Formats: sequence, C-alpha cells, structure tokens
Amino acid sequence: MKSAVIRSQFLLWLGAAISIAEIVTGTLLAPLGFGPALAAILLGHLIGCGLFLVPAGYLGAKLHQSAMGTVQLAFGRLGERLAAGLNALQLVGWTAVMIVNAQLAMNGVSQRLFHFQNSAIMALVVAGLIIIWLLMDTTLLFRINNAVVGLLVIGAMLMLVMVFKTPAITPAPATTTLSFGQAVELNVTMTLSWLPLIGDYTQQIRRPWTVAIMSAVGYGCGSVAMFVTGLLLVLRTGQSNLASWLTQSGLGLVALLIIVFSTVTTTFMDTYSAATSLQVVTGSRRLKPIAIIVTLVGLLLALLVSMHYYENFLYLIGSVFAPLYATIFVTYFIRHASLPLWLNFSWWGIGLVSYYGLQVWSLPWGTTLTVLALLSLGVWLTGTVVKLRPLQHD
Repeated sequence: MKSAVIRSQFLLWLGAAISIAEIVTGTLLAPLGFGPALAAILLGHLIGCGLFLVPAGYLGAKLHQSAMGTVQLAFGRLGERLAAGLNALQLVGWTAVMIVNAQLAMNGVSQRLFHFQNSAIMALVVAGLIIIWLLMDTTLLFRINNAVVGLLVIGAMLMLVMVFKTPAITPAPATTTLSFGQAVELNVTMTLSWLPLIGDYTQQIRRPWTVAIMSAVGYGCGSVAMFVTGLLLVLRTGQSNLASWLTQSGLGLVALLIIVFSTVTTTFMDTYSAATSLQVVTGSRRLKPIAIIVTLVGLLLALLVSMHYYENFLYLIGSVFAPLYATIFVTYFIRHASLPLWLNFSWWGIGLVSYYGLQVWSLPWGTTLTVLALLSLGVWLTGTVVKLRPLQHD
C-alpha cells in the first residue's frame, strides 16, 4: 500500500511537469544554443528540486502540515496568512497562464483538424475539465490521474520524437539576449512556483524523505523533458510558437489530447492548493467550492489579461518564495529554533529586495541560489546574537 502511495505521488508530480508552460519556457532558452541551454536546465532543476522542493516536501510530511502551515515555524500565524494570500495570488495567475497556453495551442490544432477556432470556447473546455477533476473522489482521482499521466508520458515522448524528425533548419537570429545565469534562473523559478504547494500533497504520508524525494524526482524528470522539448523545438525547426508547430506536426487529435489533459493534470493542482491557501486566509472549510471559484477567476483572467509579462511573473515568484523558505529551512533544519518574528520578517524583506538587486549581476548559477546562501548565512549568524524561541511544531 505504501509503495502504491509513493508511486502515485511520483506520477502526480510527473504529470504536473508535463505542461505547455514548461515547453514554452524551454523555448526561451534557445539563444544559448543546445549545450549551454541543457546545462542551464539541469543546473536549474538540481537547485530548484534538490534545495527547495525536497526539504519543503519533507516538512509537509514530517509535520503533517500543509505547505502554508509550515510557514508558522518561522513567521507565526501572521506570516502563514500573508504567505497563503501571496501563494493564492500566484496560483490564480498560474491558472490563467495554463488556460491561455492551452487555448492558444488547442485553437491551432482545432483549426487544422476541424476548421474551427474560438478562444473562449477552448478556455471554457479546459476550465470545465479542471472543475471535473476537482469534484472527483480522491481515490478515483488518483486512479484516473495515474492512467492519464501514463498516456501523457507516451504522448510527450511522441512529441519529442516528432521534433527530432522535423528537418533541422538554421534558426533565425535571436532577437533577445539571454545569459547563462538568466537561463538557470528561469528553470529555478519554474520549480519554485511549486514550492508553496508540495507540502499540500505530502502532509498525509508517513515516509517524509521518501515521498519528498520521489515527488521532486517525478517533477524534475518531467520538467527537464519538457524544457528540452521546447528548446529543441526552436533549434530544430526555427519556430518558437508551439501552437504553430503542433498544427503542422501531423500529430492531429493526439496533439489536442496532450494539450488538454496536460493542462488539466497540472492546473487542478494549482487550484486545489490555491483553495488550501485561501482556507488559511478566510477560515473557510469549503475546499472544493473555493477551488472551483479559483478556476473561474483564472478563466476570467485568461480571457482578459495579456501574457506579455510571463517572464516577470516567474521572477516575482522567485523573489517572494526563495527568501521565505530559506528562512524556514534554517529555522527548522539548522537552528531548530526561530529568531523573533520581526527579525524573520526583516530577513524576508531583505531577501526580496536583494533578489532584484542581484539579478543585474547575471550570476552564472542564478539569483535564487545566491539569495538562498546569503540569506541562510544571515539568519544563522543573527541567531548567534539574539535570543531564539522554541519551535511550536518541533
């Protein structure tokens, strides 16, 4: 039974990573060329999965707390509510991003197959399926989700093969410059978008390290594959528009199904965790109705808001959650005690400001790793000169 639960967690996170958003982000790395871009993908995922997702997943399982519940370790109830509110906002944003990416790709394929396209209808289809996923019984959900993820893995591999089969052409010169450090950071921040969620899905499991590692490995494997698919799409075909390539790929209905269900398996996790965070803020116990409302708000944003700020959105996630969890990790894993709340909030603010200040340096290992190291050192050193308070959940 335990092995089945761990396998379900692996497949859950593998399915979360198989998404249009990951492929689209992978296309942004093409100006580096294949070798440097692949190195950036691997380094970014090692940082994001190994140094953030694993310890965050462990905390959820060890303390039997939601992702936002573990924030109390260093920031108390006020910090938990603030972080929960910020997390809910970013997840509503992700819901909109996923629906937009899906409807764009679906329209391209649908036009070729059925000579029909309509952004509103495609977005409604995706949102409707997400709501169906949310309303399922948990046991049935995991069974269906595992089967769908298995099919998505096959579909993703087929898509990667089709990219390789496409005759290679010389891509057009890059219109934007991208440093290696910026490429690493794009990978890290994509991973960090899941950081405030992972505890929501590990908190009921009794093998903390195993479930944390397998969840991170599942996400890492799927995400690396999707980033490489996006990268190769540009380098092999000269196209950065996934919808255009899918339209011409010959995958037909398979492409349409990949788009729809990869979006659903990823976005239902966003909406569920957004609802969990909003429960912390509002005190409501009505999880599924809140998750449905989140889906509908995301749908509305998808229909009304431009996607030109996608990269900035990713960096914003990194600036907020990297220093937050750096403080939590030092508090729990190293100090086993907490600084006074006002000092932890101060370090969080310093980390947020420093994140943007350090970005101008374009460090080859990315901004997040630097913030993690410097902020952790700062929190630890502060703990040597002030009185610490015991952890309530230790």
